[in-house]
Amino acid sequence: MGDPIDTAVVAVDEELADAPLRYGSAPERRGQILELVSEQGFCTIAELSSALEVSEMTVRRDVGRLAREGKVRRVHGGVTALPSEALNPSDFAVRAASAREAKRAIAREALRFIRRPRATIGIDSGTTVLELAKILPEDRRLTVATHSLPAMVAMSKLKQVHVFGLGGELHPETQDFAGPATLEAIRDLRIGTLFLAAGGLSRRGVYCESDHEALVKRALIEVSERVVLLADSSKFGSSAMVRVCGLDAVDHAVIDDAITAADAALLADNGVDLRRASLSDHPPTDDPR
Repeated sequence: MGDPIDTAVVAVDEELADAPLRYGSAPERRGQILELVSEQGFCTIAELSSALEVSEMTVRRDVGRLAREGKVRRVHGGVTALPSEALNPSDFAVRAASAREAKRAIAREALRFIRRPRATIGIDSGTTVLELAKILPEDRRLTVATHSLPAMVAMSKLKQVHVFGLGGELHPETQDFAGPATLEAIRDLRIGTLFLAAGGLSRRGVYCESDHEALVKRALIEVSERVVLLADSSKFGSSAMVRVCGLDAVDHAVIDDAITAADAALLADNGVDLRRASLSDHPPTDDPR
């Protein structure tokens, strides 16, 4: 055997291993991770790895150090800089009662996107998209994928609609399923039109209230050919905490006619086709159909 190898010579500093890819130092890289997580509210390890052009192992190591320093928190599926109380969505029933007539008008307008018989659509979890689930036409024999428990219940009465439930862990506050089983089921899908919900909207994109919601929404967007956002006008500037996607990921948006000119211009600037849902065209009624 040759001379013993001097481990001091061959040892590689783990903090320099990925430096040639993008960053000159690990502190700079960790600073960028903290900035990304703070801006997004929640990021997966894979997203950070792609954004920083380093391995997931490197990201996990950096996240571990940031977590030990109390700057981020590890959560299921990724990392967040938000306190735990910020990731507790408001009660579903309370949100369902808010702006109900606007949501029903939005749902009726959204039906215009369902014209082709036997189409495959996706229905996100949320109170506005739930109103759409309640009025789906049976005569087109749709296939609908959803992780929303209330939407599943609503569509169970439609004999000609094939419902594909995306199961997983049930979250009582949002009345939806999430987790590894849900994400795995989504990966095998190909959705024609996804009806996407939002907890908040801004120039930076579409937001929701929890990390588990963001993971499922992003996965649904990834497998969909067309994304139609359903949201009432009060969602602009609201306080939802976790970024789902940029506005450029949305093809169409159905918003009630109380939307401001500035918010309509924001959508147009990002290439989003706005469809206005007018309450005056549909007088209030106790029957959502």
